[in-house]
Amino acid sequence: MKQTASNTLGRGSILALAAPALPMYALMLPLAVFLPAYYADSLGVGMAAVGTLFALGRVFDVVTDPVAGVVMDRFQGRVQRKTWLLVGAVPIAMAVVNLFFVGGDVTIGYLFFWLLLLYAGWTFMSVALFSWAAETSYDYDERSRVMAGIQVANTVGSVLVLLLPVLVEWLADGAAVSALRVQTMGAVILVALPVALFVALRYGPPSLVRVERSQRPPLWSGFKAAARNRPLRRLLAADFAIGLNLGIGTSLSVFLVELVLRHPGRAGTVQLFSLLAGLACIPLWVALANRIEKHKALGLTAIVSGLGGLFVLWVPAGDFPLYFGGTVLLAMGIGGMQFLPRAIMADVLDHDRVESHQERAGLYYAFLTTTLKVGLGVGIAGAFYLADLGGFDPATARSTGEGLDAVRYTTGVSSVVLALACLAAIWRFPLGRQTQAALARALRG
Repeated sequence: MKQTASNTLGRGSILALAAPALPMYALMLPLAVFLPAYYADSLGVGMAAVGTLFALGRVFDVVTDPVAGVVMDRFQGRVQRKTWLLVGAVPIAMAVVNLFFVGGDVTIGYLFFWLLLLYAGWTFMSVALFSWAAETSYDYDERSRVMAGIQVANTVGSVLVLLLPVLVEWLADGAAVSALRVQTMGAVILVALPVALFVALRYGPPSLVRVERSQRPPLWSGFKAAARNRPLRRLLAADFAIGLNLGIGTSLSVFLVELVLRHPGRAGTVQLFSLLAGLACIPLWVALANRIEKHKALGLTAIVSGLGGLFVLWVPAGDFPLYFGGTVLLAMGIGGMQFLPRAIMADVLDHDRVESHQERAGLYYAFLTTTLKVGLGVGIAGAFYLADLGGFDPATARSTGEGLDAVRYTTGVSSVVLALACLAAIWRFPLGRQTQAALARALRG
């Protein structure tokens, strides 16, 4: 493995590299928020069944994510990181067609098969993108810019995938909202996917890592090295708490907004403006990370998330301006919470390179992809199970109001607890700016 000198990337190069994140993360919002509710309620699959299938799909990721990472690392001398983006895009497109444009009765087997295919494609795209991004700069602060660029594309994708559904919520007939909302999301993803891939492959920056064709890391050494890597373990713990928090909060948000707080047909509107608030604050988190270091900035996003949980526990039903304003304000941490762990992982990779003299960006970003996806999946399952245990059923709740407190308390309490868990894992993180600079000098040595 050879390392060339670090460089400062232009804004155009960063945005080109980040382009695939737009359709990739446009998928995450419907998967976490609208698709589970759509299949559980409108298509009649059921709360417990949907929760189980989404959780099992994430268990599948526990195997496929590291396998994808190992494959990419072992063949890096022959296949560029960005080429793997194409490998993941094909199954994603197929799955979107069959999950978002479903007609008639849906079986559990049908839903599960297409979920697994979607998750497998997303694995290859996400691991390839973040591994490539981590190898475009060896500067501590530059990495924040690169990963923030991906987060910008992430948020823009989520905004685009919500714009048409918001119009659907305001203009369509109430009975047709759920189906039309999901279908418009699928259409946005299918249009954006090929365009984003072309931009990235044509205009994206080169990797600074050069691996000889004959150089392949030992197959199992990466797992042993990861088990011994204390900074990696702490970062993964923090990211898992973030994934759980997002999974629980977003999966119940439709029910929280439309049933518990009595704002029917406004869940997409709240999600949209929350994402815009998170997008607007990304430069703030980059500047803050440059000033106080990335792990401390991530800890502050956890504090903001905990305040959001307290707000959910307190806000009264029926007052839409109050709920809307408070939620949008407290959504300022969303962007930082997602891109900062990816920027920190690039520093963890430097630590591993110095100790092992191996290139494991694929495997390590696969671990990080797994913690987020498993956290989201387990969060969705846990949220649906807890709501079900508390007596919540969408059909019954609409007529009797039974079980609504279970949705509110599951959302609010979990957000506070998981924010504290993330803060505990990341606050005294051992790889700061000075440590990473020493690692970079050693690598250039």
